[in-house]
Amino acid sequence: MVSQFSANLGLLALLAGLVAAPLPLAAQPCTANCRSDQVQFTPGDPLTVEVINRSTVAVNVEQVPLIGPQNLRPGQSARLGFNWGTSPNVAIRFWNPDQEPLRAYLFRPAERTLQIEIRDLPYQLGDRSIYIQNDGRVIIY
Repeated sequence: MVSQFSANLGLLALLAGLVAAPLPLAAQPCTANCRSDQVQFTPGDPLTVEVINRSTVAVNVEQVPLIGPQNLRPGQSARLGFNWGTSPNVAIRFWNPDQEPLRAYLFRPAERTLQIEIRDLPYQLGDRSIYIQNDGRVIIY
């Protein structure tokens, strides 16, 4: 009788633990200040990339090999469209002509839009490019 009672008590404790355990949250796509591993696009879907210069210096931006360098003054932006999606890989390079370090910050304001904000990065090594791989992954170098 005691063992039956112990077994029922153990089962009750197990069920109580299952009810009290929090359910895992569904993963939400990152939309603001994302790390590169938090952003991925569906391969083959058209993609829009907007590059915004939020730094205090002029920045050159180019989409290799299709679009040559464009100079963006502080506050200016450039919009690049990739109607073919991410195949082949998309490479976007950026740099300051005076070799000042810059940092790229990723945003995803819409499902098929990548927004890249370029900001000053004093006293550190900076970023130089964004690669959108043909599998949809986004990598900052």
